[in-house]
Amino acid sequence: MLDLNPDLLLMVIVLFICLIIVLNRILYKPLLTFMDDRDKSIQEDMNLAKRNSGNVSHLEKESADILKNAKEKAFLIREEAIKNAKEKANKELNLKKEFLEKEYESFMNDLILEKDELKEKLAESLPLFEKSLKTKISKIEGVIHC
Repeated sequence: MLDLNPDLLLMVIVLFICLIIVLNRILYKPLLTFMDDRDKSIQEDMNLAKRNSGNVSHLEKESADILKNAKEKAFLIREEAIKNAKEKANKELNLKKEFLEKEYESFMNDLILEKDELKEKLAESLPLFEKSLKTKISKIEGVIHC
């Protein structure tokens, strides 16, 4: 039936071992080395991604702090500008009030002077008015008596 040839069997075994040795050197070792390198590269990329995400969260926090500080500074600048504008407006308003009060006082003094001058003129003209008034009254009496 089946006949086993020991020479042939030995030769197949030797060829099989040689094939394994050759395949191990040419195919398996480079393939395993490539797979190990790829695993290392993937692991390094994962670590780098984790570090970068840590940096991103740090940068996001830093940018949020910068925005917060900028908003606070803008608020302070706006408040300072409003305060300065109010102070300037109050100063101008006070200056205008003082100017108007002086003008009013000057006007009132001029008015008092004019009033006094008018009284003096009227006092000087009073005898003339009295004389004129007496003349007119006497004419009216003359017309009434006639």
